[in-house]
Amino acid sequence: MAKLSKMLVNMTTEEPTDSLLDKAIRVSECANTSIELFKCGYQSYPSSMSMISPAMLDNLQHQRMRAMEKVLDQIASSYRHHSCEITTDVAWAKYITDGVLTKAKRFQPDLILHEVAEHPHLLHRLLAPQDWLLLREAQTPLLLCKEQPWPEHMRIVAAIDPFHAHDKAAEIDLKILQYAQVMAKSLGAELHILHTFASIPQSAIFDDTVIGDFESMHLRIKAEHEARLKEVVLSFDPSFDLSLLHVVEGEIHRKLPEFVREKSINMVVMGSLARGMIDRLLLGSSVERVLDAVPCDILVLKP
Repeated sequence: MAKLSKMLVNMTTEEPTDSLLDKAIRVSECANTSIELFKCGYQSYPSSMSMISPAMLDNLQHQRMRAMEKVLDQIASSYRHHSCEITTDVAWAKYITDGVLTKAKRFQPDLILHEVAEHPHLLHRLLAPQDWLLLREAQTPLLLCKEQPWPEHMRIVAAIDPFHAHDKAAEIDLKILQYAQVMAKSLGAELHILHTFASIPQSAIFDDTVIGDFESMHLRIKAEHEARLKEVVLSFDPSFDLSLLHVVEGEIHRKLPEFVREKSINMVVMGSLARGMIDRLLLGSSVERVLDAVPCDILVLKP
């Protein structure tokens, strides 16, 4: 069952945007959730410093960490007029992903907030910067935040596939619905549920009798998807407003960004399943393919 009792906010820049912290504060105040501000630091030294004693290097490291702690404490103090509990922590780690994953394992947050920058559309999969490594490796629910602030009245969309059955994909769909509902209720947001499906193109059909009835076949397929989505959602929440269910033909990495813009969505909730190395390199996961294409935040869930 989805729950929000403590959040970890990963501070990746020297001066984080107000948007990231404002989002954390809003979730915290609405869901009565504590916040821990976290920052990784690391300083490599030139070979010319190899003669410096280990004790002096340790001292330099401690000075750097104390400076980071001071900055985080100042940020936390500026937000403590809010009703939420805010604590801070720092770590020394060469790679941000390793530091965050170690912290998450120890702290056990219910949600990690991480601010992402824009990335080149293909190059990021080859270079794998820290944002993408964290997306792939983190098992904790991960809210990838962009710079756009949240409006007072938000819209959230949960992207699911109701034809998953008795496997990890089906489990993650339930998790998506649970977290989307928790976030929507906490933030007072309007919750939409989207299912995209790929139909058989007419050019791939060689049976003349089927081609002649292609339109009606296409309508039947869409009706089956609509009926299945309705069944799954009503079994999860019998009171859900069916006018907020959407079935769209097409690939999710194409149709979801269109839907986000058309409906002015502020947060996407979707799942990420493990893929093979070659698939990840050439295609990326659905989340990776969507992240660059949507202007809003994405809450990523793992099985």
